[in-house]
Amino acid sequence: MKKTTICISLLFGFSAYLHGQKIHLNWQGTETVDYGFTKMTYPKFSNKGYSVEGGSVYVSLRNSSNGKGVKIDNLQWKTISRKDILDIPDDILGSGALEGVSYYTDPKTGQEFYDAKISAFKKEGDVLYQLQSFEIVDDVRTGALAGKSLAQKLGTTENPLKNGTFYKIKVDKSGLFKIDKKFLSDNGINVGNINPKHFKIYGNGGIILPEHNEDERFSSLQELAIQVIGEDDGVWNDGDYALFYAQGTDGYNLYGTFGNGNKRKDSRTDRSAHTKNIYDDYSYYFINFDNGVEGKRIQNSDIAISGTTFTRFDDYQFVDNDKYNLMKVGRIWVDDHFSTKKSITFNLRSAIQPNDEITYRTSVVNYNGGRNSFKIDINNTNERSSGSLPEREFYKKTDERTIKNLSGNSITINITPNISANPNGLLYFDYAEVTYKEDLKFNGSQMNFRAFDIDEKTNNNYGFSISDASQIEQVWDVSDITNAKRKVNKSGNNTTFSFGYNAGNPFFNNEFIAFKSDSAYTPSFVGRIANQDLHSLQNIDYLIITRADMMAQGERIAQYYRDKKGFSTQVVDIEKIYNEFSSGKVDITAVRDFITRLHKERGGVKYVLIIGDTSYDYKNKTKGNDNIIPSYQSEFSGNYSSSFVTDDYFVMTAPQGRNISITNNIPEIPIGRLIASNVSEAKLLVDKTLAYYNALPGQSSPFGDWKMKLDFVVDDNNEGGPAFHEIVDESIKTNFETGIERKEYNVRKLYIDAFQAETVAGGQRYPQVNQAIANDVGHSLYLFYFGHGGINGWAQERILTSDEVKNFNNYSSIYSRFPFISTITCEFTLWDEPLVNSVGEQVIKHPNGGAANMITSSRAIGVHYGSELTKIFTNHIFKITNNNFDTLGDAFLAARKEKGVSYDHLKVNLLGDPAMTLSRPKQKLSIDNIETPENGKIRALDFVKISGRVLDDSGNTDTNFNGKVSISIFDKKVNKETKNNDGNLGTMQYTEENAAIVKTSGKVANGLYTAEFYMPKDINYTLGEGRILAYADNFESAKGNAYDVYENKAYPIGEINPNPINDATPPTVKLYMNNTNFADGGITHQNPTLLACITDNIGINSAGSGIGHDISLVLDGQVVNTVVLNDFYTAGEGNGCINPSLADYQKGSISYPLRNLKPGAHQLTFKVWDINNNSTTTSLNFVVKDDAEANLTINRPLNWPNPFTDKTYIQFEHNCDDILDVNVQIYTITGKLVRTFSTTISAEPFREGFRTPKQAIEWDGTDDFGDTVAKGTYIFKVLAKSKNQDKCKGTASAIEKMVLLK
Repeated sequence: MKKTTICISLLFGFSAYLHGQKIHLNWQGTETVDYGFTKMTYPKFSNKGYSVEGGSVYVSLRNSSNGKGVKIDNLQWKTISRKDILDIPDDILGSGALEGVSYYTDPKTGQEFYDAKISAFKKEGDVLYQLQSFEIVDDVRTGALAGKSLAQKLGTTENPLKNGTFYKIKVDKSGLFKIDKKFLSDNGINVGNINPKHFKIYGNGGIILPEHNEDERFSSLQELAIQVIGEDDGVWNDGDYALFYAQGTDGYNLYGTFGNGNKRKDSRTDRSAHTKNIYDDYSYYFINFDNGVEGKRIQNSDIAISGTTFTRFDDYQFVDNDKYNLMKVGRIWVDDHFSTKKSITFNLRSAIQPNDEITYRTSVVNYNGGRNSFKIDINNTNERSSGSLPEREFYKKTDERTIKNLSGNSITINITPNISANPNGLLYFDYAEVTYKEDLKFNGSQMNFRAFDIDEKTNNNYGFSISDASQIEQVWDVSDITNAKRKVNKSGNNTTFSFGYNAGNPFFNNEFIAFKSDSAYTPSFVGRIANQDLHSLQNIDYLIITRADMMAQGERIAQYYRDKKGFSTQVVDIEKIYNEFSSGKVDITAVRDFITRLHKERGGVKYVLIIGDTSYDYKNKTKGNDNIIPSYQSEFSGNYSSSFVTDDYFVMTAPQGRNISITNNIPEIPIGRLIASNVSEAKLLVDKTLAYYNALPGQSSPFGDWKMKLDFVVDDNNEGGPAFHEIVDESIKTNFETGIERKEYNVRKLYIDAFQAETVAGGQRYPQVNQAIANDVGHSLYLFYFGHGGINGWAQERILTSDEVKNFNNYSSIYSRFPFISTITCEFTLWDEPLVNSVGEQVIKHPNGGAANMITSSRAIGVHYGSELTKIFTNHIFKITNNNFDTLGDAFLAARKEKGVSYDHLKVNLLGDPAMTLSRPKQKLSIDNIETPENGKIRALDFVKISGRVLDDSGNTDTNFNGKVSISIFDKKVNKETKNNDGNLGTMQYTEENAAIVKTSGKVANGLYTAEFYMPKDINYTLGEGRILAYADNFESAKGNAYDVYENKAYPIGEINPNPINDATPPTVKLYMNNTNFADGGITHQNPTLLACITDNIGINSAGSGIGHDISLVLDGQVVNTVVLNDFYTAGEGNGCINPSLADYQKGSISYPLRNLKPGAHQLTFKVWDINNNSTTTSLNFVVKDDAEANLTINRPLNWPNPFTDKTYIQFEHNCDDILDVNVQIYTITGKLVRTFSTTISAEPFREGFRTPKQAIEWDGTDDFGDTVAKGTYIFKVLAKSKNQDKCKGTASAIEKMVLLK
């Protein structure tokens, strides 16, 4: 096969290194990794622990820790050239070693291990280094290493938003701001009610929160120290105003690029001095004035001047405009591209002095411009060349220098491109920043200043002296923005403002502002916010985070877990998290801080679910963006193999310690996401989730023996290692073919190299595999895929594409059958690109089927990672405890912990409910008696009767169980062999249990059942061990309280009855569309359901026993697209197929949903066989009407009770599976309007369409003023409109009468 969209690299093997010894890396050879869209070659060392992750090379070790802490120490590096790193993108290499240590305890043995991970390359400036040796040594295991400490929290812990009236405001820059009477009045605030002494402002600033969870941060929303002019009289007069210092969204020198200040821990590859808030362009503050307590006011700070006095200060400027994300992944956004010299000029307030050191840093992104270059100079001096740029689609080149001997009042950075080598290549400007000295001279308005050279933890005193100070009204120390202090002038005159500063704060760096009051900026008004108190939450088992308009959908899942699992649940509006934990601005770290507080300080969290899609575009620059709840994007943005998107960040609640990068951390809590782009999608995804649990009102049955079938789909490749099917087959053997557990499952091995390939114009195809996947989506508990893929589907041979997905039909009025789908492939589900509808997204968002839950890849991952995770995850997901599986979230998390820290973990995401468990029936069905003509065996053409009981928890007959039992007979396992279709894999012999040779059913009455059937003629006549699978459910009688049971029994199968029944009568078939009222040639819609009623005196061959003996469907003569319907056959009566004179084994039905039929005339041909190989072929003619012409319609409006006295409920049927905006008007019989109300209503499946919920629209007999109306006859008019006009067009109305009795 030709390889495409491959995503697999060889990763690490575990090591047996002992800590305490020096480890020398033996660099020799190379490793080539084929990612499908490209091949990359990496330097290799021969030691154990070699790992390729995220586009670079790592050392990854696991060893016993013996309960001790360890650390990585004494790293030795060697300078190398660019050619020595081969295809490693040097723009992903950080200036420091990416290293970390985590710990794992084996749950089976209790033995603890450490996982050590070290990046093998780094880049400092333009110099590249290769790791030569290192040591792993003992470390004191306290604090972060022991997982017991978190960041020191600053300020007050009380949440102010829980009481009082609050208004939200925003600012777009740092500086002095003013709120006056006009501002308040213009925004609807009654100033007459404000005592200015009680006026308060809260906020923590707008700089992005620190990602390392042990960096300091505020405990809660802090009150600012402010100044209120004119407050003494307790009245807000016309001339009164409040001054406050607001911090904008951008920071500088946060990570200690310059000087000796307090520093954040830095995991960035591009370590610029400026830090842009990537999530929000505004800082938010909250004002309050009605809690009766005087507000916090600015106090004087009178500190003596001693030591160094600064007459110049450190200033900075930068240009960083985010316009384009070229690859639509990651965090790197760029400005416009340029093909001629680009000049960026920074004007200074004072002249550059000869000895001034000026540091600049620039970043340029080269897009498809290999071999091009550019030169950089500053003020037309100090020119430097980038050199020939690598031939890569995306390459980020930074340049940083510190220079002297400049002059003038401006700094100009010139970037001159040379694109002669590749004229089609594009250079994009990313950013430029400069750091320089300015004279400390007042600018006449407001001016920030600071000194980077101050060592903030020495407790030493310093002085600042501002010249030209006659216009200065005040100088504030705003180092701690929540506690601004007014500095006292120590100069004794008004031309100079001198003050002292004590460098004794362990958390903040010095920052000051000198100003005139009339230069203050005016904030923008946002609006009033409701009271909230997330800080008070505790003991939350299941946390759901979503947007306000999706809260109702989240509440549906929360209620399910309260009722069914006894969980303490909470649905939280994301905006409230931002308000309390990031001062109102969008910041994903606020979400992590909130979850960490709940988990570490407030009783723990078991599961987290996010409802809402995400996007690489945090700031909605993209048309059609759907960034509902932002996720964590990698810094790197150059390709799919080195970037990632993950929600794991939110639940990395353990202290990070030395694990600076999130790639060296593993979550502590299972997390999942429903990727809904709007409310309609949220409802659909929640519907599917609840339907999986049999908890959706009015749903079809989720039960059936499909739950006892598993599918493993495997690509035909090996990537230099074992064939993929060898890896998966070994995992299947471990979990299903050895030992005594899980023998009840029918495991289907869809190894595509075991099927006959067909060659078409587009390459090889495996139509049998396509058909098998399409059928099993509604008839398999688990659908797993391992191999190559991408946004367009699975494998180069296109075994699953959008063409197959659009025809999925496993969620309908007939049944609700959702397989759990797990993929180890490339970016099959690119859920963070709003303009790409990847096939994985189509599967999860499919309105008529697909999956309710997926664990799936969003980026290119490695084969070795995939093979290891496949084995481990399969072990965990099918681990049985008390006849139940672990939840998907717990199994996924446990697998990753066992695998150890890996960059690729962040590319695999759980898209669904993390608390969902693979559905597993109770093992409470007994097979008590098997009647056959010859005891102890079942032969071909035998008449067999099987009887038994449903058992209660005590092992007695459960007389309350009434339902249906299905019996499946499986023949002996078959020896098979792969075909080596491409000539490079060799052959593999394996065994597989084929589909059941008998599927029949019977009734369960008062816990007792009997099922009868004839054994088919076409079986393997060699006597050997087959098995009987009995399955029963009571959905029809118990509905929402239904459950299912099973029993599996090995039993001899083989031989043939020498005295069989003599039968030559073929089956009888009647075909319909949708229901038995349909007539041949009738009209139907584009998504009808084929209904086949089938009878036969000896039974239907529903398992396809014998070659070509499948139940099959051909549409419009297209034999090549024959659909096999075996799995859709249900024995007995149902779906309107009634024949009381026949036993269940003699009758049955098929309901098969057809999808996306073209308008016009069609003919359908149906073929079925009985167990004695007699067949019948029947045709049905029908005409399809174009659904696009259908608008929203309303039917059968009614109210109940009718007549009524106190209240009545209005209800109607309609044809729209969507959320409706409904307006109801109530008139007297003479036409006078007395009451109008509007509401939003969800659809509930009903008959052939939908209806409104029973109590969604209520009228209590009052008019619009609340007065009770007179008794009599009234007319109500319903007007409805779908929220999604693409789904249900137009509006619809209906009128009906009602009677009020008093």
